Amino acid sequence: MNHTGFARFEPCRRQRPSETQAFAAAACPDAFIRTIIGFSTVLPIPRRMTFHPDWFSSAACITALIALAVLLCAAAKPALAVFRRPAAPAAAALWMALLWSLTITPDHGQLAGFSHHLLGVNLTALMVGIPAAFWLASLLLVPYLLLHGATPAVLAPNILALLLPALLMNFLFRKAVSKLPANLFIFIFLNGFICSAAGVVLTGFVTVGLLDGAGAFPSEALWQRAFPAFFLLGWGEAFLSGLFTATFVALKPHLLHTFDDAFYLKRRNSIWK
Repeated sequence: MNHTGFARFEPCRRQRPSETQAFAAAACPDAFIRTIIGFSTVLPIPRRMTFHPDWFSSAACITALIALAVLLCAAAKPALAVFRRPAAPAAAALWMALLWSLTITPDHGQLAGFSHHLLGVNLTALMVGIPAAFWLASLLLVPYLLLHGATPAVLAPNILALLLPALLMNFLFRKAVSKLPANLFIFIFLNGFICSAAGVVLTGFVTVGLLDGAGAFPSEALWQRAFPAFFLLGWGEAFLSGLFTATFVALKPHLLHTFDDAFYLKRRNSIWK
């Protein structure tokens, strides 16, 4: 691995990835493509969250495409209603673009040379709701993945794997919070902080499970070394999402589509009671 972040491969060789490569690639899904294919020259493929078409059958890709189309159609009407007020969607798009652009590339250790970034999906769902978040993130992911080495065949499974786990956790946490007392601290801590971490961990579980099912890397390396890294990534996302959730609640509650002023602010309650 050279300092530019591009992988060098020997000609006409296809070797089983080492445990170090498996750890780095699974902790950074965008690095998968580099550790599984051999080329005769230096291949300048940017490492982002991209899947490789060899990992999935044509039937699996078609099934994922149909599922993605059905979900987008189901979410279209509520998403359109949110997009008519562009302030929150624009802020959410900026939030995701910022997180996706702030890559971390360690120079030493097991993750040396492998870039990774946070998701930002949970806060987006809090800002615009799950349907609009699904549409917005999908629209941003298509050019993002294509520009960073993905092929059209794997766009659907790529999008589903990156978005659905975090959106599912957002749905479950918001349902649970809605049954708890109307407390600002509960809303911020559970929806903004804990849910973000849980979404990243579940995304890691799904990603590693897909990679393991495809037989791309040794199972032991994936589950014992790669999967635990998502707990560390989850902490970073939880901190940032919780901080911005608290800021929006205090200063810009209109940017949180899922925050109900009447429920939390126009009743006799306080943060601690």
